[in-house]
Amino acid sequence: MEMTFDFTPDQDARLAEVRAFVAEAVAPAAAVLDDTGQMPDALAGRLDAMNVWGRGAFDAVVAIEELSTASASAGARVALGTVPSGDTTGLAGLRGIAPVNDPTEQQQLGIAAVCLGIGRAALQEVLRVARSRGDRATGEPSHAPHWTLADAATDLDAARLLVRAAAAGRSVAAAASLVYAAGAASRAVDAALRILGTGAYERGSVLERCSRDVRAAQLILGTEDAARRQAADALLG
Repeated sequence: MEMTFDFTPDQDARLAEVRAFVAEAVAPAAAVLDDTGQMPDALAGRLDAMNVWGRGAFDAVVAIEELSTASASAGARVALGTVPSGDTTGLAGLRGIAPVNDPTEQQQLGIAAVCLGIGRAALQEVLRVARSRGDRATGEPSHAPHWTLADAATDLDAARLLVRAAAAGRSVAAAASLVYAAGAASRAVDAALRILGTGAYERGSVLERCSRDVRAAQLILGTEDAARRQAADALLG
């Protein structure tokens, strides 16, 4: 099974558009969204108007990962689709999000992409801090185990390939990609906290949000056991 993905010029252009939107509208609002627990109607409307699923599952998971790197709630909003007024799916930080019963493959792919974004945000944050303080990997047992960051980055890259393969219909079950992406994101958050310590785990920090959001993302579509059963069914079927 071929696992390499080359973007078309159209896909590159759409990715650039998503990144510009994230920088302009999502990233500046991420901290405020997290603090208030509310998503402004204007931002929710712009997210809904993106209609990423209309461009196909592959383009959708790429866009959702970008959104989720800045805000898990923005990514979840797009991953799960427009929600009725009064529903809690739009809550920032995935707080109070209503679980989805009998999730579709599209929803599994979408939340898998949300997990990728959360893991990527955690990895970017720990690398930013480690580089700013001049960290370098050493072999001293008493020093921080920076190899965990390399493992986390490799894990996320592997998960990204699986999610994109599932989205492209390349014989990877959506449930299987969700299980792996959720695990990779959780391991990335754990690695970041292991390197930066409790000082990085404070209210409003990137890693505080990632730590909470990654667990919520793992439970939105049901338990991991259920997803594993679905992955096994797809493999045996």
